[in-house]
Amino acid sequence: MRTAVVLVAGASALAALTLLAPSSPSYDPFAWIVWGRELMPGAGGEPFALAGGPSWKPLPVLFTTPFALAGDAAPALWLLVARAGLLLAVAGAFALGRRLGGLLAGAVAALALLLLADIVSLAWRGASEPLLLAALLWAFERHLAGRRTPAFALGVAAALIRPELTLFLGAYALWRWRDAGTRERTVLVAGLAVVPLLWIGVPGLAGDPLAASSTAQTDVGAQAGPVTAVRRGVTLAVLPVWLLASAAVLLRRRDRAIALVGVGAVAWISLIAAMTAAGYAGVARYMLPAAALVSVLAGVGVAALLTHRRRLAVAMLLAFCAGFMAQQLTRLPGQVREGTAVARATEQLRAAVAAAGGAERLRRCALHGWVAVNHTMQSALAWEVRADLGHVARTMSRPGLLVRAPRSAAAGAPPAIAMTPAPRADVVARSGDWRVLAVHARDASFPRACDAREASGPARRIPNI
Repeated sequence: MRTAVVLVAGASALAALTLLAPSSPSYDPFAWIVWGRELMPGAGGEPFALAGGPSWKPLPVLFTTPFALAGDAAPALWLLVARAGLLLAVAGAFALGRRLGGLLAGAVAALALLLLADIVSLAWRGASEPLLLAALLWAFERHLAGRRTPAFALGVAAALIRPELTLFLGAYALWRWRDAGTRERTVLVAGLAVVPLLWIGVPGLAGDPLAASSTAQTDVGAQAGPVTAVRRGVTLAVLPVWLLASAAVLLRRRDRAIALVGVGAVAWISLIAAMTAAGYAGVARYMLPAAALVSVLAGVGVAALLTHRRRLAVAMLLAFCAGFMAQQLTRLPGQVREGTAVARATEQLRAAVAAAGGAERLRRCALHGWVAVNHTMQSALAWEVRADLGHVARTMSRPGLLVRAPRSAAAGAPPAIAMTPAPRADVVARSGDWRVLAVHARDASFPRACDAREASGPARRIPNI
């Protein structure tokens, strides 16, 4: 326990240092922060509502709900958790690799995980995947160490990020049941009960108990067939990682622990492929658990190859792999730049809101009129103006305030104009790339709640986007 506390404290301290750089959550994390505010009594949010947001995830909201008491510091607190999660995942890869193949295997496993596609960018922007990988890798490590109850608890945490893990969690609980004592059986029952309670019960408070499932099935932009989903997952790790992982499986094929990790990776890939065939989203990051396990096997593969007799062939293979991985290292700064671009866009959005009359004006307009914003900044604007996600639109369908920036990876696409005939728009405020426009329809009065009487700048027509 003392080691775990020191590890978490160290990861949190290092993660806190990264907050000195420009930082902001992206779309999904800001939604979890909004929901946390709505669930925390006295935090000043709107009633809890899931409409208009991304997929519900219980574990992040377990953090963001108490964070709501910190007010404007809540986004930074969540970023600290997410980035600490990446550091704990790297440490988990090292610990699991070392247990399976020694110190070198652990070091290579940690490096391979850090080089997975977009993993640093995801952590920088506050995504939940780093926490997921940390929980999974440490669950495997604790299981192999004979600490089955902590392994199960970590599995519960992972299942609160990816509900599909409940299948594996249930199988693990059944396997443990026979040899478990009364106390452990209580933990098993409680863990299996809390997963559906938080996935289904809490969204039920907002009137949509199956919100996570329905959102995943209606995300048309992320739809993919099984083959495409698997291909996306394979590209998360570079070719040498797969080669080294294959070497580990072949050279240590009689090792049950290696088989366990390998079967876990294959089972996860198969499950996600089957779900995409059933109509669920096939986003590449959903395959990260399998890629993390393959990274651990890659570390074991290096250690196993170094004991092989054919030294020249091994040296050539390792040199080839080292070249690929060194090239991947040069891409890490680019992932950080992606995160800082989100931070700049969010800061400019905040400044545009202030220039347009402040958060309270846009809040009134959102609740009683109409506010639309770029696709991926919806949740950030909802947080800024203290509205629920359903009151901040991504399509301009009625007169109100249009908050837009040119299309970019950080801000997403600007809102489409779904009003005919083409409306008039008065520029209310500018900040960087952002514009706040008062959109007037010819056949409808402008919402009084949006208070556009102070709008300035030339009137102009906006074509549909």
